[in-house]
Amino acid sequence: MNTLELVAAIIRSAQFTITGRLAYDPEPKYFDSGKCKLKLKILVNRIGAKRNDPNAPKPDPFIAELWNEDAQQAADELRKGDLLKVTGRLYTETWTKRDTGEAVTDVVIKVEEWCPIAGNPAPAPAQPPASDKEIPF
Repeated sequence: MNTLELVAAIIRSAQFTITGRLAYDPEPKYFDSGKCKLKLKILVNRIGAKRNDPNAPKPDPFIAELWNEDAQQAADELRKGDLLKVTGRLYTETWTKRDTGEAVTDVVIKVEEWCPIAGNPAPAPAQPPASDKEIPF
């Protein structure tokens, strides 16, 4: 085993945890087999980056992959901008861009555990607010 293979094996066996915000609303994919797959793009701020500093580095994007029940639950519960924590193992995924033919390699976190972080905005109420006349005090 050469050094590169050794490093790759170590990375695949290590668990990683990140906390960040969703870049877009979840869009699950459903397969004929009944399986569900969800890829999330999670933006993670760099250590020491100030929120309103125009010179701060842009957040680092990570791709997280969930399957089946976890994928469906995350798709139902999460929305763009939500803060969440994911834990999982890394793997690489290589594909070719259709328009340029360029080979692209993504590092993906195969999620083993995930949870939304408190402080996410509450969903809008399903019914209109009551008028002042209906308030009993």
